[in-house]
Amino acid sequence: MVQLVAIQMRWSAQDGRSPSVFAARIEGLLAQATSGLDPGEPALVAFPEDVGLLSALAVLPPALSEQSSMAAAMALAIRQRFLPVLYHRLRYRVRWARALLLAIQPRLAQLYLRTFSTLARKYQVYVAAGSAPLAEIPQSSPFHLEHLRPRGPAVYNTAALFGPDGALLGLQRKVALIDLEGPQGLDLTSGPLEQIQVFATEVGRIGMAICLDAFAPESPVRDRLARLGAEILVQPSANPGPWTPEQQADWLRGAWAATVQEGRFVYAINPMMTGTLFDLAFYGQSALFARDPKLGPGDCGYRDIGPRPGFLKVAKEADSEEILVARVPHPGG
Repeated sequence: MVQLVAIQMRWSAQDGRSPSVFAARIEGLLAQATSGLDPGEPALVAFPEDVGLLSALAVLPPALSEQSSMAAAMALAIRQRFLPVLYHRLRYRVRWARALLLAIQPRLAQLYLRTFSTLARKYQVYVAAGSAPLAEIPQSSPFHLEHLRPRGPAVYNTAALFGPDGALLGLQRKVALIDLEGPQGLDLTSGPLEQIQVFATEVGRIGMAICLDAFAPESPVRDRLARLGAEILVQPSANPGPWTPEQQADWLRGAWAATVQEGRFVYAINPMMTGTLFDLAFYGQSALFARDPKLGPGDCGYRDIGPRPGFLKVAKEADSEEILVARVPHPGG
């Protein structure tokens, strides 16, 4: 048997007031998520997309968390780090938002990676650490600042996977970006499809597809993960829009369709971010899915569109903080 856990986190800018506040917030969630687990069975705990944006806030001045909008926070951060940001903007010929991320990259990456590595080891679980805006970094630990300096202009929405010993098992970069991640937003870089990989672990072969990457036909990422033999699909998500019936129906095209309808994966974990970050509001119901509908209760589904086969667990609310746990047969049989 294996244990699958989805953390639906309700965030706010206050969660990134400082490095210690960020680390304590993540530990609180992980401690709660693992409190009822069987230590004798392997467990995979998945956090939502963009949780690493809080580590960016945490290495910047605390005044940022009091700003009324993302644009105001970004403008203040650029003013307060003007010379290093200007250096990266001119050196790499990138927009202000990416230049800021490049300027703070070593401390941002170190906080994000060390926090999740330390906690995965402390709680003895596999951790899919949501995602963070990361430049090209070595896929190894320990995470020293000199090793985390940008090696080029690219900054990716990157998911990290850690083992129970705290080792960084691998990184996955988001391929299909939404408008918020594009040139008029965070100005992130699209990840190369050919770098998508699958990670062999005690809980099974894990494939990570960050939010839109798990949808078809927008991205071929889930096709590649299936070809590479992924058994568990992890889809960390952050939906910056209302959780309408239409949105819920659209969400069925992601991990649920890939696992239940198409049978490409044995299980899927879809942790969602909720709450507000400055002026941006996020909604969604986290869920755990199984290819075998007999493993689920049969009466689960998204809030407004009713039960569907294959739901193991689903969050009760679209704006709450919840933790979903399922104990299931090992995907390898």
